[in-house]
Amino acid sequence: MKIKLTEMSQQDKDMRLNRFFLAAPDQQLFPQEDIAIYLSCSIHTLQRLRCVGGGIPYTKVGRCVSYKKADVLNYQQRQTVMNTAQLAS
Repeated sequence: MKIKLTEMSQQDKDMRLNRFFLAAPDQQLFPQEDIAIYLSCSIHTLQRLRCVGGGIPYTKVGRCVSYKKADVLNYQQRQTVMNTAQLAS
């Protein structure tokens, strides 16, 4: 049974963040819920990025979507900008 992020306690979110950020090797796969918590975005945002492209590479087996930690960190680094003028290009 999947739980919505809005229904998850802060303690559960913190536990998932620690599992992702601190303990996991770069090749570890994580469900989209964990990635949404880490990136402070919604699952819907990740779903939209999968449909339109330009998002994080992912693995899908059946209905299960997983993201590799290294791909998430690379995506996050690519999103880093120095000023708003960079967003226009």
